[in-house]
Amino acid sequence: MSSKRKKKIKLSPEEQGDAVETSAAKPADESGPVESTAETAEQTTDKAVEFERELEELKQRLQRLGADYQNYQKRSQRQIEQAAQLARDEMAQSLLTVLDNFEHTLEKGQEADQVSSVLEGVKMVYDHLLNALAGHGLRKIEVKPADPFDPTLHQAMLHEETDKYPENAVIQELLTGYVMNGRTLRPAKVSVAKPPQKPPESSTLTEPQG
Repeated sequence: MSSKRKKKIKLSPEEQGDAVETSAAKPADESGPVESTAETAEQTTDKAVEFERELEELKQRLQRLGADYQNYQKRSQRQIEQAAQLARDEMAQSLLTVLDNFEHTLEKGQEADQVSSVLEGVKMVYDHLLNALAGHGLRKIEVKPADPFDPTLHQAMLHEETDKYPENAVIQELLTGYVMNGRTLRPAKVSVAKPPQKPPESSTLTEPQG
């Protein structure tokens, strides 16, 4: 049995270069990696668009929240101002009757023959004024002699030496103090007791005998 030998064709250098150029010019198979890369790029673009849309929605939401907060601040400020104005109006309204009583007292005082009747009218107006202010939370600080000095309610104007009251006890009220809704509006000005100073001991000098 005879075997056939394959003849090896030897190409010239020019022919070898043409073969390489032909192989390089042959188009690559586009059915695989090119399509996968195109799909990935399209997905990335879609994600970027979605991200920009969500970012824009977030910006608009923040802008709405900022506008709502500014409106809330303005509304709260108006409510505070209205409440303060209402409180002032209510206090002024409660004092109008006191002013009316003062006018009547002054008119009657000019016609009164006795000072006692005028003082009685002033006392009534004074009581009415206290009642009107008490309706708004104002009350007097009650001070009695021998009360312990309280720096939250009292202001010491002077200290008096005495053995009648214990040390740091109130002796006398000099000016009435007031509390407004539990807060000291003006402390009561008082005099405070302090122990009397002992006189210095006298030294006895013995004259020398001559």
